Amino acid sequence: MKKYFSVALMLVAVCVLNFSATVPENQNRAIANKMVAAMKSYKTCVYTMRSEERLTGKKDLRGGEIFTKVCEVPRKEYMKMVADPNKGTEMLYVEGERDNKVMVNPGKYLPTLNLAPANSMLTKDQHHTIMSAGFRLVARIVEAGMKRSDEQGRFDEVFKYAGDVTWNNRACYKLIIADPTWAYTTYTAKGGETILTIAAKLLISEYSIKELNGIKNFDDDLGGKTLKVPSSYAKVSVFYIDKENNFPVFQELSDDKGVFERYQFFNLTINPVFKADEFTKGFSEYKF
Repeated sequence: MKKYFSVALMLVAVCVLNFSATVPENQNRAIANKMVAAMKSYKTCVYTMRSEERLTGKKDLRGGEIFTKVCEVPRKEYMKMVADPNKGTEMLYVEGERDNKVMVNPGKYLPTLNLAPANSMLTKDQHHTIMSAGFRLVARIVEAGMKRSDEQGRFDEVFKYAGDVTWNNRACYKLIIADPTWAYTTYTAKGGETILTIAAKLLISEYSIKELNGIKNFDDDLGGKTLKVPSSYAKVSVFYIDKENNFPVFQELSDDKGVFERYQFFNLTINPVFKADEFTKGFSEYKF
């Protein structure tokens, strides 16, 4: 009798395990997981990004369009402005070269310059530095939001699949991330901390820190200052996630004042193979 009873228990356990394995993952979480996994695993990418960003004192979002190539490790980037302002400007960054400065060809017969990524000439009226190009930062922000919402037991309140959309002739999932705990808080900067280091530490927008505290430059030493900061990157984030590659090709971020960033990615190619000289100033397609 004991033998049969043990066998019965084993069969029940196997059935439970098999049933658990076939339960579909929550759709909200499945879509978010696939997006984060894609953004964390790619090595190279090429795209044209259309940006719209809020600037202090401006009524409408300021737009721009930039062609971008990114190699994640070692970090290499090439950018070219394809629309005003600064149409034609080229930027080249290669980790470990030129003292980790960005080579800038401003065009219009002006000389080529080597500038630090946070230099005010590169960050004026910009929400980010060149080092934010690509998708790894977005992956960190979304992953942190997933962890925080799980800790609060509110994942399905925060992350919501809102149906399918067609964007730029691409079939996409629409994912809305609404942070119910979003608020303003304070942060006291330590010596040597800057907008960039604080934003990276707290996973918030560089420009939000600048806008909220009237700071002029991204690389100012803010040691000792008590800053007003948002508790997370955005109050509401809307992503259109390409069903084919799971990358967020449309991103719209809002705070209590409304939309402060909108990014659209066109002609996105994941993991292209770059030529040996593609991140050198002598590459045939560049004009450095």
